[in-house]
Amino acid sequence: MELFKFDENFKEELLCGVDEAGRGALAGPVVAAAVILKKEARDVILNVNDSKKFTEEKRKQLYEKILTVAKDYAVGVVSANEIDEINILNATMKAMKKAVENLKLKPSFIIFDGNKKPEVLIRSRCVVKGDCKSACVAAASIIAKVFRDKLMKKLDEKYSDYFFKNNKGYGTKKHYESILKFGITLQHRKTFLKNLKEKKFKIQNISGKIGEKICYAFLVKNGFNVICKNYRSRYGEIDLIAIKEDFIYFVEVKLRKEDCGYSPGEAVDFKKQKKIVKTAIYFNKNHPNKFQPKFVVMEVLRKKTGEFKVEFLNDAFFVLDEYELFKND
Repeated sequence: MELFKFDENFKEELLCGVDEAGRGALAGPVVAAAVILKKEARDVILNVNDSKKFTEEKRKQLYEKILTVAKDYAVGVVSANEIDEINILNATMKAMKKAVENLKLKPSFIIFDGNKKPEVLIRSRCVVKGDCKSACVAAASIIAKVFRDKLMKKLDEKYSDYFFKNNKGYGTKKHYESILKFGITLQHRKTFLKNLKEKKFKIQNISGKIGEKICYAFLVKNGFNVICKNYRSRYGEIDLIAIKEDFIYFVEVKLRKEDCGYSPGEAVDFKKQKKIVKTAIYFNKNHPNKFQPKFVVMEVLRKKTGEFKVEFLNDAFFVLDEYELFKND
């Protein structure tokens, strides 16, 4: 209700709200929406608010309701390629301007979400956190978000390796891993990823994933049959499980820099060792076999030159008798 009261203070016949979606994504377009609501909108979307405050399903429901009470609405889309050419701020302003220009009705006043606005020949103002204060801006935020999500789900059909239908182009752990594995697509914003190799992503285990890929290739090259990656139990996780001759190898991968002050063996303390062993026992119970277990630490050393060196530390911890001890632990 307060959002509608905010809009009433403007006393405008054709008050328009404008907001964007996708500004911080690594892939896909930035989308802006412009919405002019009918007076009876408050009876239908009374609790409308910032799109981020709702679940995806709730946004979809509000989206359909907004369409029924919008006197007019339109969207503006600027592609990832153009974002790279003119930068994200200019692209956002362009998307907002396009949304306004695509309206059939000419607004009497426009509220733009944020602290910057595009140049338009209509009276307007910026409102920081406008999607939490103004009903028409909140409606625009939902239209923009749902519209963009639909575009990203469509892109997922072509680029399924990047999980766009789930991450909507944002920098999730899986998305970064896919970029590192498969490269950058035409839908990625290259200016957002130009320092990809040097950037220290705040994503847990992303370095580990690189190490695991290198170790997987090393094992295959040296005649091991890798039967499982990232095996999980309630006790913990084993990075790689491989078979060669009479042995089953449970591999812990450690990636470190050349100037790091510890050895990979030191990084795998007793607590970690116990988790690995109990996970190995759990694996063998669920996948009965006659192989003798071996516990290996594979060190991936990243040199200052950028090259990688792999060390295979056989029997890194726990001999068979100690393995047996944990069977009933």
